[in-house]
Amino acid sequence: MQNCCEAARKRAGLAKIPRLGWHSLRRKFASELKHTPLRDVCALGGWKTAETVLTCYQRPDEVTMREALAGRRALAER
Repeated sequence: MQNCCEAARKRAGLAKIPRLGWHSLRRKFASELKHTPLRDVCALGGWKTAETVLTCYQRPDEVTMREALAGRRALAER
């Protein structure tokens, strides 16, 4: 897999940046699409299972968690 990725990187004319490989780019892609239905994220990223996206690629982040908490209704409103 690594040779294939390296060849693709070279064909695309992209510089090699340490610690910025295909996996990290896929993780960024999946995390940016957190608000997209998971089935669509899987199809767009080529993942066969949602479990892979959830366990390996999408990461919790402070901004998303704060937005989720801010959007909650107060307990008295329920």
